[in-house]
Amino acid sequence: MRVVFMRSNPISPDPRVEKEVDSLMEHNWHVQILAWDRDNKYKARVQFLKRSHAIKITRFGIPATFGGGFKKNFFPLIRFQLKLFRWLFQNKNAYDIIHACDFDTALVGTICGKILRKKIIYDMFDSVTAPFHGPVIIGKIVEQIDIALLNSVDAVIICTEKRRGQIAKASPKKVEVIYNTPLHVHLNDHLNLNQERVKIAYIGILANKRLISELVDIVKNNPKYELHIGGFGKLADELAQIAHQFDNIVFYGKIPYEKTLALEKSCDIMTAIYDPEVSNHYYAAPNKFYEALMLGKPLIMVKNTGMSEVVAENNIGELIDFNQESLQKAIEKLIERKKEWPEIARKMKLLYEEQYSWREMEKRIITLYNNL
Repeated sequence: MRVVFMRSNPISPDPRVEKEVDSLMEHNWHVQILAWDRDNKYKARVQFLKRSHAIKITRFGIPATFGGGFKKNFFPLIRFQLKLFRWLFQNKNAYDIIHACDFDTALVGTICGKILRKKIIYDMFDSVTAPFHGPVIIGKIVEQIDIALLNSVDAVIICTEKRRGQIAKASPKKVEVIYNTPLHVHLNDHLNLNQERVKIAYIGILANKRLISELVDIVKNNPKYELHIGGFGKLADELAQIAHQFDNIVFYGKIPYEKTLALEKSCDIMTAIYDPEVSNHYYAAPNKFYEALMLGKPLIMVKNTGMSEVVAENNIGELIDFNQESLQKAIEKLIERKKEWPEIARKMKLLYEEQYSWREMEKRIITLYNNL
């Protein structure tokens, strides 16, 4: 059977999409991807992801802003939708299942799937209405459309059990939980970092409301700390400039996922920080949480954000209030607990193997697809 994945980012990287695609291709499904390149302008560009299999990816170059909100990205999003619509009809004989990631591809995917009689999977990474960055009346309309999509597709994928509450207004035909857990890989790359400093890692979306600037302020004023930060987004240029000014802040920019894991493995502490006022963050399943489990790295999270209860229940890190002072105290407390780090690592790796391993997630996604 043949699948087309659709995602509103360039997949460079997108660990969740890449893992799902890899798992399907390992089980003899034919998969290709449609993606949105927001940094460049062009009609369509066919390339191949370098994985264990060659994965065809068609990117549409439509300039837009990550985190730009409803107003800034409305017209680019409409253009992207039209590109997807045209591709799905022109290539209707090239796929059997549409795997739509989030609302911004699920709407056009469901419309085309119903017309063309294709199976449709709605993979909900985040809810479009929690919160909705636009006029209230538009938000209500979008919510009703989203409920209709959830009810009409053949299956819905969510990333935590908590998300069942977030989609409670809908009655999907089938719901499967696929955690954002990483593949267990043997990392031979142990980077030769400064052993005299406490090394903190953050690699991800470089946006506001993640206490990134606050973390930078804490580190640059303490020569005993070292911050290793990478990714892409609004704060990238500013972080690159700061890294030139301070020798204990290292900025990597966008890096491959394998290097991300190798870098995190070589550091001492990881962060997965989100604003608890954003309702989506209560339901979040941060990649960093699962990566920290797999690598056995003490983790700092904000109280009442996705998976923070697991950190508290198992005493594998520190929970903070969403402010700089609380973040600084958490770093200091984790350093005071340095003798516990080996036991924390043991517990985290055991949790990963017993409850969150990608082997189990792969079984779930393959079973879901086979049943379709």
